[in-house]
Amino acid sequence: MNKASLGLTLIALLNFAPAVYAEDSAPEDFTLETIVVTDSRIVGEGETTKVTSLNVKDKIDAGQINSVTDLLQDVPGIVVTKDPQSGTSVAIRGMTNERLLVAINGNVIENQGGLYRGRALEWDSLPVSNVKKIEIIRGASSAIYGGTWGGIINIVTVDKPGENKSFLKYSYGSYHNEKYSFTNQGTTDDGKFSWTINANRREDDGYYRNNFLNSDDINLNMTYNFSEKKKVSFALTDSYRKEGILVGNNRSVNNENGWDPGYPEVPVAPTSTAKSGSQYLDGSYREFNTKNYSLNYYDHDWKLSVYQNKQTRNDWLRYTGSVDTPEIKTDNSGYSWQKNRRIGNHSLTTGLDYRNLRFDVASSSSNNSLAAELNGYFLQDNWQVNKKTLVGLGLRYDQYQSEDRRSGKEFTDASQLSPKVNITYQVNPREAVYASASRVFRAPTVSDYVRWQMNYDPSNVANSNYTKYKTYNGLSWTLADWQNIIGQLEPETGMAYELGWKKQFPPNFGVKITGFLNDIDNYVTTYMGSGINSGPPTYNIGNAKVKGVELATDYQFSQTLGLVFNYTHQHASKTGDRLDITGSELTTIPQETINLGFRYNNQKGFQASLDGQRIQTVASAETKGYMLFNLGLAYTRNDKTVALAINNLFDVDYQQTKDFPMPGINYSISYQTSF
Repeated sequence: MNKASLGLTLIALLNFAPAVYAEDSAPEDFTLETIVVTDSRIVGEGETTKVTSLNVKDKIDAGQINSVTDLLQDVPGIVVTKDPQSGTSVAIRGMTNERLLVAINGNVIENQGGLYRGRALEWDSLPVSNVKKIEIIRGASSAIYGGTWGGIINIVTVDKPGENKSFLKYSYGSYHNEKYSFTNQGTTDDGKFSWTINANRREDDGYYRNNFLNSDDINLNMTYNFSEKKKVSFALTDSYRKEGILVGNNRSVNNENGWDPGYPEVPVAPTSTAKSGSQYLDGSYREFNTKNYSLNYYDHDWKLSVYQNKQTRNDWLRYTGSVDTPEIKTDNSGYSWQKNRRIGNHSLTTGLDYRNLRFDVASSSSNNSLAAELNGYFLQDNWQVNKKTLVGLGLRYDQYQSEDRRSGKEFTDASQLSPKVNITYQVNPREAVYASASRVFRAPTVSDYVRWQMNYDPSNVANSNYTKYKTYNGLSWTLADWQNIIGQLEPETGMAYELGWKKQFPPNFGVKITGFLNDIDNYVTTYMGSGINSGPPTYNIGNAKVKGVELATDYQFSQTLGLVFNYTHQHASKTGDRLDITGSELTTIPQETINLGFRYNNQKGFQASLDGQRIQTVASAETKGYMLFNLGLAYTRNDKTVALAINNLFDVDYQQTKDFPMPGINYSISYQTSF
C-alpha cells in the first residue's frame, strides 16, 4: 500500500512558526472531571476535551477484577456486556467496540472486528495488573485520535512505582476461580531508573459447561529519566490464555452433548440451530498467545512512540467425527509523534498517527489474509481567549486503505479532513459550560469486509445467506438483486455534537449534565433476521442517529463517606436499512443506564464500596432490563490486606445475551502481603 503524504504540511507549518515556550502547567481544575491526564503531552496542555480519570487504586480487588472491563463496568455511561461465545464488549454512549478506540499509554490498538466466533477486541489480553489509571475521553472531540464515535479508553500503566517493594497476592472465588500474583517494583537511589514487574496465574472452572480458563501473564514496565523533562519508557506484556469453548447443555434430543444439571441450561453452539455433526463438543477450546511491546520517548515538548501488539489464536473445535483447528493471527503495529508548542495564548499540538493491521486466518473452510493501514495527521489549537473562555480548534486528516492480500483486491481507499471545535466557558471558579462539534471518519474493520465479501460474492450460493434470505421471505431475487441490496461497503462519516453544564456546589456536591448526538451516515450494520444465523450480511444503511443525555452527580457526606449517582438516557434510530425495512430502532443500544455507588474509608485501614447498575433495554430488544449490586470490603494493617467481593449481591436472574443466564450471587476473597 502507498502511504498518504497529504497532511504533512500541517506539521511543517507549525514547526517553522515562531514560538514562545512556556513551562508545562495544568490549568485550574474547576470541573468534576480531570481535564489534564497523567501525561499532559498525550492529549495536549489545556486540551478542551473532557477526560474522566478512573484511579485503579480506588477499586477494591478481591480477585474479581480479571480484565480491564471489570474496572470499567462501574464507570458512568459505560456498558459492559459479556457474551459467553463472542466475549466481552464495551459501549460508550451507545457506541460499541468498533466505534471506540482502545490505547495503552496513548498507543492505539487497531480493532480488527469480531470474526470466526472471536472477539471484536480481546479485552482479556490487555494488561490489568500493572494499570495505574484508565482515562476515558468521551465522544469524538479530540483531533489527536481518529476513527471513533464513542470515545477513547486509554490504559495508563505504572511508570513511577515509588518505594522499593514486593507484593504477593492470592485469591479464591466462586466456580473454583484461583489467582496468584507477584509484583516487584522499585526506583534506584538517584531516581533515574524505575521498574515494575508483575506475574499472574489464574485457573477457573467456569460458570458454563466446558467454559474453563487457564492463563499466565507477565508484565514489565521500565522508565529511565535522563532529566526532569526527558525520559524513555519500555513496556512489555506476554500472556497465554486457554479457555474452553461453551457447548450446548439442555435436554433436547438434538443436543449432542447431552444434559449436565451441574451447569446452566444453554442452547447448542456455535449457533442455536446447529445440526448434528456441526455442534461444538466437550473438550473444544481456544488458545491465545499475546505480546504487547511499546517504546515511548519524551523530550521536553515532544513525544515519539513505537508499538506492536501481536496475538495468535489457535482453536481446537471438536465435532462428531472431526476436529477443526483454525489459526488466526493479528498483528497491530504503529508509531506516533506529537509536538507541543505555545504561541502567546495558543497551546498547539501537532503530530502524526500511523497504524498498520495484519489479520490472517487459516482453517479447513477458508483462508484469509487481510491488511489495513491508516495515516493520520492532526493539529490541535487550545486557545485561551480570556480568563473564562477556552476554545479548542482541531483539524485531522485520515487516509485509510484496506485490502485482501491473497487476491490483491482493494477493499477501500478513502480519506477525509475532519475539523473539530470545542468551547469551554468558565462562568465562575465552580461552574462551566461547554460545547463541541466534530466531523468524524470511521472506516469499516477488516472483518466487516470479510463478512461483506462472503455475502456479496458467496462461494457456495446454495448454502449462502442470499439463498436463506430469499427462501425465508419467498422472494424471486437473483444474485444480482441481492448484490444491489448489499451494495459496496463504505466508511462511516458524519457529525458528533455535545453540549453540557457542570457546577460544584459548596461544600460537597457536584453535578454535570451533558447532551450528545451522533449523526452517522453510511452506518455499518449486520442483519441477523430471516433465517440468517452465520456470517451475517454486513452493509451500510443510510443513516443512524444516537442521541442522549448524561447526568452525573457526586456528594461527599464526610471525609469517610461519599456517593456518586449517574443516569444516562439514549435513543438510537435508523433509516435506509434495505434488509430490515420495517425497523426504525437500533435495538442493541440500552435505553437507560443508572450507576449508583457508595464509598467508605475510615482512614484507619477499612474500606467498603457498594456499586449498583441498572440497565434498561428498549421494548423490542431480545433481553430485558436488570439491576445489579456488587459489594466490596477490604482491611489493611501492617502491609497486609484482606478483601472480599460479593457480586450480584441480591442474586438477580438476568441475561445479557438471549438464552444465556448470567451468574447469580458469587464471591471472591483475597489476601495480599507486601515486603
